Amino acid sequence: MFNLEDCIAFMTNKYNKEITDLFSQRLQEHNITRVQWTALFYIGKNEGITQRDLAQTLDSNESSIVRLIDRMEKENIVKREKDPTDRRITKLFLTEEGMKKRDEIMPIGEKFSKDCIKGISEEDLETFKEVLNKMVKNLNKSQ
Repeated sequence: MFNLEDCIAFMTNKYNKEITDLFSQRLQEHNITRVQWTALFYIGKNEGITQRDLAQTLDSNESSIVRLIDRMEKENIVKREKDPTDRRITKLFLTEEGMKKRDEIMPIGEKFSKDCIKGISEEDLETFKEVLNKMVKNLNKSQ
């Protein structure tokens, strides 16, 4: 008989929500959201990333990214620049304030990740990643 609590979709959703909520709580102390934290990570890692590429990276739609960048621009942590060769393309850069904010908040994610995997062996972590990857591949094949 089917048991919802043993359903992979139910379990991964439940634990994902719990983990992301706990991470969001840690970020609240620094007046930043989880989505802003992630955007700062990728913009800092890929200076000049386009809004479209950021949307794809964050698995979000472009209109949501535009609103996110609007807020971050108002906070003076991100700036937009039009591509000189194609004005339809908008590139994203961290401001000096954005670089400081990124340096301040990236360690929060690092500590959170360490806290999350405490007591879990490297072997178990690799197995966990492999199993998740296989599940996604299985589901993509079955469509």
